Amino acid sequence: MLSLSGVYLHGGVMVLILSFRTVALTIVVIVCGVFSITTTMASEPAPSGANRAHIRVGNVVHVTPTWLSTLSSQQARFYNVLVASPDMDWHDGMPFDRMMSLYNQGNLDCIVAEGYRALEGTIISRHDVLFELVIFGRTGDSLLDRNVITVGYLATLPKLEMPFAQPIEWYGLRTIRQGAELVRVGRIDVLVAHAGLFDEDPLIEQMPFPPVHVVVLTLQCHDTPENRSFLSSFDRRMDTERERVENLPGSHQLLLQFMSY
Repeated sequence: MLSLSGVYLHGGVMVLILSFRTVALTIVVIVCGVFSITTTMASEPAPSGANRAHIRVGNVVHVTPTWLSTLSSQQARFYNVLVASPDMDWHDGMPFDRMMSLYNQGNLDCIVAEGYRALEGTIISRHDVLFELVIFGRTGDSLLDRNVITVGYLATLPKLEMPFAQPIEWYGLRTIRQGAELVRVGRIDVLVAHAGLFDEDPLIEQMPFPPVHVVVLTLQCHDTPENRSFLSSFDRRMDTERERVENLPGSHQLLLQFMSY
């Protein structure tokens, strides 16, 4: 005969114990439970004053191999060198306002941010990287007949001024890839992303508007001895990469491009 002999919670999982009295056999049945939750939210840095050995660095964009593959060689070099830095806690994919708040509170040691935003008491890397943010839309589409323009943008970035006369409906994106798919199927009208991203995509084209934002990003840190050492190490490794490019066969044109950033 089967009967219910007990109910209890184990690690957030509801468990029923059913007993076969005739054979004295107990069967444990897991009815429901949540074993793990995976998120893509940015990790929070250790608070200021905590026992830590690494430099905490914040960045707005979530740096992945896919994203790096869309960059120019100069842009990718900056991030490849930075992400490979030793003794660093890397916190990317952070909303801009959250990153700035943590930096101002001293809970981030360094950030990748616009050079002109550098605050008093901040030291800045000698190397920087240029991004032009432009508007992309579906190839051949006209926006003149739209009553409202739906603009896709990375939700971690601030909203930018748009050149449209129509009202704007903002669509926060988890990734640029998500935005590209939404543009292709007509779910959003345009997408803000860095120039050159869709050069090889026949379904998406850059719209005939000037860049909505031109940004020169630097590595910025609070002025402390530890951060000075970290920043100097980053600049030296960037110098080494520049020398490596300079010594490559046929690299003269590449070097001129590298020096222009």
